[in-house]
Amino acid sequence: MEDKKEINEEELKSYIDSNISENINHARHVEGEIHTFTGIYMAVVAGVLAFNFSGRDGSTFQLWLHLVILLGGVLAMFLLNRWYAAFDTFMAYAECLSYIKEKLILGELKPEEAVNAWDKFPPAYEEAFLDYRVKNPKKKVMTDIFGEGSQEYDSKGRLFAYSIPRAKGSLRTRNFIFGFHGVILLAVVLIVVMDLHSLIL
Repeated sequence: MEDKKEINEEELKSYIDSNISENINHARHVEGEIHTFTGIYMAVVAGVLAFNFSGRDGSTFQLWLHLVILLGGVLAMFLLNRWYAAFDTFMAYAECLSYIKEKLILGELKPEEAVNAWDKFPPAYEEAFLDYRVKNPKKKVMTDIFGEGSQEYDSKGRLFAYSIPRAKGSLRTRNFIFGFHGVILLAVVLIVVMDLHSLIL
């Protein structure tokens, strides 16, 4: 029987470090795309409305123009949802890897156990993420794998944890962006209603 290759702990830690950095960079890239998209969408909506209210008449044309903007707004909300799903996944991977590295440093996990834990995390997280009944996929999966309490998986304030830049400000920014798109959608809906009203009367 062939012996299993022994896992080098230092190489494993280096691998974990590079994966943490890669996941955080992916998350930052996604966040940058969200902000760029929001800026472009805002400029397009402002441009269309400025063009629309610059003395042009024809309610049918205005209605179709606003319906296109409304459809674009709905699609934008779906895109934002997908982008933030990707952002959450990258951040969850980074935090799990950070936790595994700390356990290795503290001697609470052997290298083989660390590898097994990481092998389990991505598929379990995806399954939990797709289950609408699970409110916090990361918390559930971390608890299932490591058997920790509800706060133990959190990298904030942990002694050896990799610094994960996930503050409340990031969540507030998300709420502001969704709120901004929601307000734009509501405004366009009201404009479409006004267009329909003017066509009917």
